[in-house]
Amino acid sequence: MADTCYYCGHDMQNAHCVTFYDSNTERNELLCDECYAEWLESTKG
Repeated sequence: MADTCYYCGHDMQNAHCVTFYDSNTERNELLCDECYAEWLESTKG
């Protein structure tokens, strides 16, 4: 059973776990390599 990317919904072999913060809550989601790279770029500001 393959994991599914939280953002794009594609099945993936390699998963990257990231934490998203909403108000006072946090949630962990899995991202594929491509979405993870885009997410990292967005954190650079």
